[in-house]
Amino acid sequence: MSKYMKSRYEYSKKRREFGRQPLFQVVPAQILDSIYSNEEEQRRYILRNPVHREVQATMPQSEHDANTKELVIHEQGINHTEGGWPRDVHPYNEDHVTRYRRRVQHEDGYVNTVTSLHPQVEHYIDQNNAIDMYQTYFADMTPQPPVEKYNLQIANAFYDRHSRPVSCIVWTNERPPRLAITYCQKIIGNKSKQLNYFSIWDIQRQTAPLVELLPEYPCWELACSPVKSDILVAGLENGTVNIFDIRKGRDAISKSSIYSSHIGPVSGLLFTHTRTNTEFFTGSLDGFCLWWDTRNLSTPIDRLPMSVRYSPKETPSMSNAEGVSSLQFDRGLPTKFLCGTESGLVINANRMGRSHSEILTSYWEAHTGPVRAIHRSPCTLRMFITCGDWNVRIWSEEVRTAPIIVTKPYRNQVTDVTWTPLRHSSYMSVCEGGYFYYWDILRNFNEAVAALQVSKHSLTKLTPHRKGQMVAIGDTRGTTFLLNLSDNMTYPDERDKQLVHQIYDRETRREHILDARLKEIHLKHRDDLPEIQSAGETITEEGGEHGEEKKSVDDEDYRSTEEEYFRIVKQELKKTENVHQ
Repeated sequence: MSKYMKSRYEYSKKRREFGRQPLFQVVPAQILDSIYSNEEEQRRYILRNPVHREVQATMPQSEHDANTKELVIHEQGINHTEGGWPRDVHPYNEDHVTRYRRRVQHEDGYVNTVTSLHPQVEHYIDQNNAIDMYQTYFADMTPQPPVEKYNLQIANAFYDRHSRPVSCIVWTNERPPRLAITYCQKIIGNKSKQLNYFSIWDIQRQTAPLVELLPEYPCWELACSPVKSDILVAGLENGTVNIFDIRKGRDAISKSSIYSSHIGPVSGLLFTHTRTNTEFFTGSLDGFCLWWDTRNLSTPIDRLPMSVRYSPKETPSMSNAEGVSSLQFDRGLPTKFLCGTESGLVINANRMGRSHSEILTSYWEAHTGPVRAIHRSPCTLRMFITCGDWNVRIWSEEVRTAPIIVTKPYRNQVTDVTWTPLRHSSYMSVCEGGYFYYWDILRNFNEAVAALQVSKHSLTKLTPHRKGQMVAIGDTRGTTFLLNLSDNMTYPDERDKQLVHQIYDRETRREHILDARLKEIHLKHRDDLPEIQSAGETITEEGGEHGEEKKSVDDEDYRSTEEEYFRIVKQELKKTENVHQ
């Protein structure tokens, strides 16, 4: 075939054939013609009054029926998920999966079950080998770097009609989950009248709570049973414990006696890991930890005074106990727990010890003021995070002298902090300024990767769902906000756990080196102290003008050191003014 040729024809015209250019100008009006009226036609004109005429103002429309063939469209997708795990085991948590697999492999029927599944599994393996199911598509495309977008969105808000501060938030163990929220002012000796009820909300309905439960006193702490989602345990302001069953009404079904309970308010309440899943323990500002069983609240199972700083002549008692401000328990360590105190200590306890000193093995001086929250890392149980005053600190059980990671101080006091449930390298915090911060220690120690002002009021509590995609945050005006996190803030990367282990080992090793070096300096200073004292005595004997000159030199050194100190402080203050936390 010949190539396609586009035909073309040119039109040409001379300039003189274009015509003359019009030139407009203003001229007076002139009468060209005048037409007079026709009298005969005027006589035939008749005025019609009134006039009736029909007018259609709408567009004309028509209707037509036709029988056509019905086309049914059905969209169907495939969602590959890993199922069959118990409710307590999350498939994204490697430690939970490993422990559960190890426990199942030691059961008696494990070998018989694997043997019976062998023919069926072999059949599916042969089917997969018959086709190339692992074929790589688009292998020749240039890989693009992933774009990380940290997205925070407020999905819902639940309001208390009396605007009471949120004291505790708990997710129920059911599908779909519900929120149990308690409200009260955590002030010791508060004589103002407070409403005692707390609410259970459906996360899809914000107009009114599903259930309102009524304890005898304001509720400080709340915990949901790990087996029965309808059972709730509440720690009250007067130190007692109440058990509620949602199916049986708004009143408590079981109560502890005030004579066998705490003297102060219950500041911590957690379930322990037992075969029956009915035991829990509480902590209070009176300095005691009590262990209970939901089947019998008449007397506690065990008592433990949190006394770590007392003389050898004293015995552990309420007089030298540290008030409990927060508790932490992990099912991976069924006999150990961490306790934060009102004096800023973090106490490491082991219930397997025989004596009091063996039970309370060690403690850390964590914060100036109460430890508001404490949580072990889901990556390694030897690392835990605390918050208090204006700081968030990450600690290691192997280092007793200082934290391994310290963040930059906040502008407002930090009220709560927690690790993300699935992403091992991230944690979340809230402060009194109304801000929510999301941190990733693999990205930056000193700067949050995402921040959002959730409320204009102070935030009090932060509780993520166990799947990690939803976070509940409460403030001092009784509002609970439900936040949705993006996928890159929820699910871990492939090397997330490995990199966190490397950071933990590196920072722990660094602290050990600094601690050893500090001990060497102190030891050297202690050895040099007698020589300095003898030299000082010799100088004192000389007296006279030489002593006065030495005193003046010391005063000048003191003044120069003081001026240098204040100069550095002013520079640091100017730097912090430009940074908004």
